[in-house]
Amino acid sequence: MAEKTLIAQLVEKVVSQVLDKHVSHIREELVHRVLEEVQGEMVGAGATDGAGAADLLLAVSAIHAGTTQKEVLRALLENTVRYSGRSALFVVKSGTATGWQGCGFDNHASIKDFVLDMASRAPSMAIELRSAVKAPVGEMDPKFIAQFGAPAQSEILLLPLHLKDKVAALVYADGGQNPAGKLDSAALELLVAATSAWLEVASLRKQAAKGEASGAAGEQFDAAPVPVNAVSSYSDPDMSPIMRQWLRKLRSQHLRQSLMPFPQRAERPPRRQGLPTSSLRCRRKMLMSIARRSVSPGC
Repeated sequence: MAEKTLIAQLVEKVVSQVLDKHVSHIREELVHRVLEEVQGEMVGAGATDGAGAADLLLAVSAIHAGTTQKEVLRALLENTVRYSGRSALFVVKSGTATGWQGCGFDNHASIKDFVLDMASRAPSMAIELRSAVKAPVGEMDPKFIAQFGAPAQSEILLLPLHLKDKVAALVYADGGQNPAGKLDSAALELLVAATSAWLEVASLRKQAAKGEASGAAGEQFDAAPVPVNAVSSYSDPDMSPIMRQWLRKLRSQHLRQSLMPFPQRAERPPRRQGLPTSSLRCRRKMLMSIARRSVSPGC
């Protein structure tokens, strides 16, 4: 487990360094590829001045200027008005599509928290096919049409927004209630594709930043000087794997040399077997008495 943790930290650190170096190149490549695709579509469709490559470049650049998911999605909706009369974004989660924001509606604030009927033909086809669906207004959710009104051109467009191989959101667009309203499905599809790609890049950058922070924390733990006497064999269940591994390594290297067991008390030598102390004292007195008596006064 310790080797796997060290390898994972090393991989995260390398991935974060590589991503930081190549994020700018990825952004430029995305813009370049989107412009290549849209120029071909615009030439074939006879695009007008308002839907030219320059406007599309500005729209893609505004989307790529977002640093958070909320900013990127808001930039997408704000730039769909260049190519549609009305638009709305529905977040798909657990099979339910809930309104997030809308543009061009008279009561666009009501889009928020509106639950789209996924049993309707157009939304169900967009989720199932995972591709853009252009359908008659009759195939849209009847409650949505009743609340927000039918478009003048009687045609709607639903585009799935992919994130991590899943449909994370549905983008609704129509020509609006003006008979001269526009609905450029090719430009809208390219904007949604560019948004999906940029959200993937933002997600990778976020994961790389977390991995780099984790690796820096691990290096800080390894470099921190800790007194050997303060190391304990106590294992805290809430201790992080990095700290637990560091303590185990420190104990194996230093504790055997520094934390020696306390020396045992030396045993007292056994006492000699002999006469008791009182008997020796009496014997000494007796010898001194005999010596006095044997000494003659005249000597």
